Amino acid sequence: MAQSAIRLWSMLRMPAGLLAVLLSSGPLSAAESYVLEEPATDTRVRLVQTEVNTQGKVKVSVGGNRTASHDLDAAAAFRFLERRLPPAGRDAEALRAVRQFEQGTMQTTVADNSSGTQLPAANSLVVSSGRREGVLNYCPQATLTRDSLDLLELPGDTLALAALLPPSPVEVGDTWAVADWAAQMLATIEAVESSEMNGTLTSVTGNIAKITVQGKVVGQRQGANSTVSVTGQLTYDLNQKLITQSNLEYRIESGIGTISPGIDATVTATVDRSLSPSPGQLTDALADSIPLEPPAGALNLVFVAAPWGVTLRHDRKWYVFQALLHGTNKVLILRRMERGSLIAQCNCSPVPTVKPGQQTPADQFEADIQRSLGDRFSEIRARERVPTDDGRMITRVIVAGSVELKGDKGTVDIPMMWVYYLVTDPNGRQMSFVFSVEPNLFEQLGDQDIAMVRSVRFIQPQ
Repeated sequence: MAQSAIRLWSMLRMPAGLLAVLLSSGPLSAAESYVLEEPATDTRVRLVQTEVNTQGKVKVSVGGNRTASHDLDAAAAFRFLERRLPPAGRDAEALRAVRQFEQGTMQTTVADNSSGTQLPAANSLVVSSGRREGVLNYCPQATLTRDSLDLLELPGDTLALAALLPPSPVEVGDTWAVADWAAQMLATIEAVESSEMNGTLTSVTGNIAKITVQGKVVGQRQGANSTVSVTGQLTYDLNQKLITQSNLEYRIESGIGTISPGIDATVTATVDRSLSPSPGQLTDALADSIPLEPPAGALNLVFVAAPWGVTLRHDRKWYVFQALLHGTNKVLILRRMERGSLIAQCNCSPVPTVKPGQQTPADQFEADIQRSLGDRFSEIRARERVPTDDGRMITRVIVAGSVELKGDKGTVDIPMMWVYYLVTDPNGRQMSFVFSVEPNLFEQLGDQDIAMVRSVRFIQPQ
């Protein structure tokens, strides 16, 4: 009331001529509002170029409740054509696209050890679908490896960027709450404890709108406690109805998990987009051929142990924990995670060849099992020959025993089951598998062990 009175008295003290002008000028014009969206029906092909740089530390456990950290430096570059596909559901599942990659590379250095990853040409065509926990990718032409799948997890993925746009018209200066599912999708957190993310339309100049994004998502990723903070800016072209650029910074803090090291790093992701003059492979016919849901088996992954001359397939709940393909102690270790919990571990290795048509004798195989387990061995619960239709011989042995775990308050014996397999091809080449699983999780493992073993194929060693 006091403020209204002040304004009124100020008006009354104005010169009569000025007051007349103000009163005759009519009401003030309303601020302009803008619709910022990328319609799902827009099938124009976009050219996308993404650069990602990561710097920070990785943390690993070195035993005795001690950890060590190592410098992390990584750079990735992607170039691809992209076309939207019809929605397969609501929210995140409404965001789908097919992509044709021209480039997908990453170079990583950890503690002065460098390695490179490149998306194979056979996997250049990728179908991408939104999920709360991130973007689901698969290749309809050739099975992905875990390395390729991880490479395709793009910070600042364009499907996640589209989910940041406001759900209704906004004016310059307006702020909106980003939907929880969209924030989770951008942060790629699997189980969320808390989420808060906002967007703000900061300016409009000509046909260019600038949007700032800021927020934080806390939860678990691959069973490890994780916090992801995101800040950055989007550029939106009002005429083209298109996000043309984004610059995001991710601040990631993740504890040491069952299948992955801890991360304390900053990730910067720059995305540039434009309309492509050519659709490339992304034609109407191709888009129409892609089903709403991934076909059976399309989400499986393949591991190629080229030095061993072996390939095997598995579902996405198996993660590569360690791969020593050279040297004297060759071993591939996979761990199975479901809903953030460790279910089982699989160790597989090549074993000496035998004469064509033969297999290591069962009594020798069982003696090797007992010798390797030592004091952990209790009894053999079952033994069988698994039937095949391609000339391979598969022997299965189930063993019961226990594992001693040492802690601050003493030691405890944990019951354990081991499922051993010996796989032999008609030429005498052999692979051994051992699946370690606690008895109460044995039923949950189901037939995932035999599915992996049956998938083994022997190829020419490289």
